[in-house]
Amino acid sequence: MGSLTEFGYIGVTQGSVFADEASTNRFAESAIRDLSAVHQLIVTSHPGAIDKENTNFAGWVEYGYLQAKKLSLLVSSRRDAQAVLGFYISGFKDGHVGIYHSEKGRSSWAGFILDKRGEDFVVSHVAKGWPASLPPIGSSVLSCDGKELHEILADEISPYVDRRLDLKSTWNHLAKHLTVDDADYPVLGRKPASNCQVVLPSGLKQNFDLLWLEDSGQLADFLLQPQPPQTVQNLGGGRYWVHASNFAPSADENASLEKMLEALERIDNAQLVVLDTRGNRGGNSLVGIRILSALLGDKYVKSLDRSSRSYAMWRVSPLALSTLNNALASTERDYGKSSDAYTFVAGLRESMNVALVEKREWLQQPDTSSLEHDRSKDSNHKNFRGRLVLVTDSFCASACLDFADTVLAVPGAIHFGLPTSADTVYIDIGAEVLPSGAQFWLPLKVWRGRVRGNNQSYDPRYVFDGDINDTAAVQKWVLGHF
Repeated sequence: MGSLTEFGYIGVTQGSVFADEASTNRFAESAIRDLSAVHQLIVTSHPGAIDKENTNFAGWVEYGYLQAKKLSLLVSSRRDAQAVLGFYISGFKDGHVGIYHSEKGRSSWAGFILDKRGEDFVVSHVAKGWPASLPPIGSSVLSCDGKELHEILADEISPYVDRRLDLKSTWNHLAKHLTVDDADYPVLGRKPASNCQVVLPSGLKQNFDLLWLEDSGQLADFLLQPQPPQTVQNLGGGRYWVHASNFAPSADENASLEKMLEALERIDNAQLVVLDTRGNRGGNSLVGIRILSALLGDKYVKSLDRSSRSYAMWRVSPLALSTLNNALASTERDYGKSSDAYTFVAGLRESMNVALVEKREWLQQPDTSSLEHDRSKDSNHKNFRGRLVLVTDSFCASACLDFADTVLAVPGAIHFGLPTSADTVYIDIGAEVLPSGAQFWLPLKVWRGRVRGNNQSYDPRYVFDGDINDTAAVQKWVLGHF
């Protein structure tokens, strides 16, 4: 990827040319207003902005803001304005910093989707009825318009989507953007590729002219990450497949979760248990703890806690207070005022209010171990002796990674699938609406002493070289190792 100094030239020599035009350009003005609001929220509410242990984050707060404002001089559409915001936000390299645009254009694409498998960019999906020739599934794309794909992704797309190029999962996600101009991740001044060199499954090389069309509805099925129903499958012979795919269950989904937990508690003859997190988009880490406690027993799960010395510090801010107010209301609705969870959030909310009055910068969060094991009346004592397997896709982050932390701490546990995503030590998001109407969210607290490092991923021992969303294929592959 180009260095920050390389980005620095954008708009510098052309500033005087575009200045008058930008002053009358409502989209450029919208971009500047949103940038200002995002910058202010980061400065006043994100723990990274005052984190002395992460000077790179604090450096981007101002330097990135300056670069994004220069880019705003090139804005001539709503999509351009959204791209400039994406440029600034991606520079924080924080998966919990994000934005949702309620008003956006439609995506366009070249009729096929790429996955990164090993070092190859492989065609994984093709459109139906496309009015141009398309490379068949299984083909490998070597270059487009004479450029290597790594170069295109690093220099042209990554700055607006995800700059964590040290993560294998990032490349997997970026690969899809090679042939998709995604409305959720616009790239400023993008020039879609017109021709790609491809190696067919037969081994022959062929050039394909690309026809880019606006999406008519096929893309969603290809880009949407499937989420298998959260269930337990008894495969026979003491083998069980557990879909731990949803850590943010709705009220209706909670009923399914409870049934799954009951089924896990009844397992007492397991030779092999596969914990499949494909489709898990994070959520509440306590869901993962409950799943493992039902399977392994409360006492054993507690013994695996490698983060006993970690603690959380909240950045004191009005946004943190309003977020805790909202959390308290939802906790009352879901658990009632008599619950330990409500008492915990209420105490934290009151402490945040006091900290704001006293103009403090940080507030330490009380220990949450009592919440994690607020099930003493249902304490589950088990003696699990089977083999444990973890399966991940490249989207595993946040609460899914917390789950992986514990599973991989079990002696003999084996990791299959794809390299996970990663998250920073910043967590627990709050949200604000920007002047344009877009919703911006950012984390409000930081973990200190966390065993897993900042933006550290997990790489599996066995990497799947196929469609990770094909459950039958993944199951056959995993079980074939035992």
